[in-house]
Amino acid sequence: MLLKIMNYPSLVWHLKRTELFADLELTELERVAATTPYRSYQPGEVIYRMDDPSDALYFVRSGLVKISKLFPNGKEAILGVIGQHDTFGELLLQADERRPTQAEALERTTLIVLPRGELQKLLNSKPELAMKLIRLMAARLFEAQSWTAAVSAYSAPERVASLLYRLAREFGRPHAQGVELALKLNQEDIARMVGATRETVSHSLGKLKQEGAIMRARTPIIVRMEALKRYLEQSN
Repeated sequence: MLLKIMNYPSLVWHLKRTELFADLELTELERVAATTPYRSYQPGEVIYRMDDPSDALYFVRSGLVKISKLFPNGKEAILGVIGQHDTFGELLLQADERRPTQAEALERTTLIVLPRGELQKLLNSKPELAMKLIRLMAARLFEAQSWTAAVSAYSAPERVASLLYRLAREFGRPHAQGVELALKLNQEDIARMVGATRETVSHSLGKLKQEGAIMRARTPIIVRMEALKRYLEQSN
């Protein structure tokens, strides 16, 4: 089946690689592909802002996307980073709902955009697809709740260690000294992800380096997965 897919246009192949559409037949994917254009974004370019209409679902063809929430006092909380073949911007149930978060490209990024109307047609004709979308949204909610609990229960170094471990598993690549995080995240970004100040993150990275859990504290960060895991287990 995979060999056949490779002969189809790139858009169909990329849709097949996503968790949501992995089980669709090629003819169904071709119909989806006819209504889903590519959109490209430069680093730092906003894909959608808070309170924008929830009018499309997004799939990452290439690049990285930061999902965050902005507060009236100007502070930003980074809720997650979305990578290749992942989905974001899950539509809310009401047509007039607004985006509760902001999405921004972290690097040069190409997205596949599925308009709300086309998704609704698919969900109406494919109940199993609707169930898969519900499971995807439930998994995101569970992940967010788990991270909220970790932020409440862990010290700052433990939160940083937990975040680095999670990011390394998802975006890491082999390095002679361990695993390199293929992310352009600075200490300010990490601070926004763990609910701490940049100074606290700097101190936490220094502590983790002393513990041998990370080999390089500046971008790109290099971590030692087993040492990070042991540090977290000892903390618990």
